[in-house]
Amino acid sequence: MPVTFRYIQTGATVTFTQQVDIDSMKGHPEYERVVEDTSEVVEETPVKKAGRPKKVEATTAEVA
Repeated sequence: MPVTFRYIQTGATVTFTQQVDIDSMKGHPEYERVVEDTSEVVEETPVKKAGRPKKVEATTAEVA
């Protein structure tokens, strides 16, 4: 699981995947861990069907 750290002075971020690197960065006073929000809301777009739409017959009143 990758962990991201942010340099406090500049705001630059660094991501580590190795546990050894993560453990060494936890004690570093110039970096803070970035907690990522994993509960993002994803909007689903409606699925369009391929092809032509169905033909709709219009009903008209007959003029007498």
